[in-house]
Amino acid sequence: MNVLEVDKLGVRYGSKEIIKALSFQLSAGESLGVLGPNGVGKTTLIRAITGILPYSGTVRFFGKDLKKYNRNEIAKKVAVMGQRQEIPTGFTVKEAVALGRLPHSSRKVNPRDFQVVNEALEITELTNLADNTLDKISGGELARTALARALAQEPELLILDEPTAHLDMRHIAGLSKLLLQIKKEKRLSYLLILHDISLAATLCDRLLLLGEKDKLFLGYPEEVLSAEILEQTYGVKSLVTANPLNGQPTVFWNFEGD
Repeated sequence: MNVLEVDKLGVRYGSKEIIKALSFQLSAGESLGVLGPNGVGKTTLIRAITGILPYSGTVRFFGKDLKKYNRNEIAKKVAVMGQRQEIPTGFTVKEAVALGRLPHSSRKVNPRDFQVVNEALEITELTNLADNTLDKISGGELARTALARALAQEPELLILDEPTAHLDMRHIAGLSKLLLQIKKEKRLSYLLILHDISLAATLCDRLLLLGEKDKLFLGYPEEVLSAEILEQTYGVKSLVTANPLNGQPTVFWNFEGD
């Protein structure tokens, strides 16, 4: 079953065409990484397929046209973790995570809401910080809070826009390990925008590499991440070799010319 189908997607800003006739699918339990230089439309893609931007073509979630969902219906199935964590800083970690239950809320107190929030705090290892306000936690802990809030929506598809941005190596490793764990345990589908190509190869089953002039490459990491394709896309020479720890492609850029 496909959780997401994008067919001939087009997005324009005024007279400028940002995305043209883009098509791809994401199946249940699969992770797809979206890569490409700045300005090729990666974040625009997320905004279009979540209904924030107008688009041409077709977007289907779980076989149903996006335009036939209302905002609350889609929020029960799809959660988005953006680059900016738009959560009031006066909130505690637990209160911020509980915002993920809003699509499921009703006028009655639902014990399941407390259960889901506590589970999200536990899996992201935030239980001990639950009563801390957001201004008292680190950037890595804030990223985990945003992820926990997304998990509290109980989505079937998780969309992440640069989830490791502004994090140091320790927090990138921790968040990456957590994403792999959640994917395995909950069989969630992921769509991730990443700039770190080697990390994308580790986290994602397939990659969608967007380039300028409508160039795109879609396939398994070892198919997409070749020195030739990367030079076409980024204009920089590179060496691609297998990571000795996991066998996935690792990219080294050549900064010194030929």
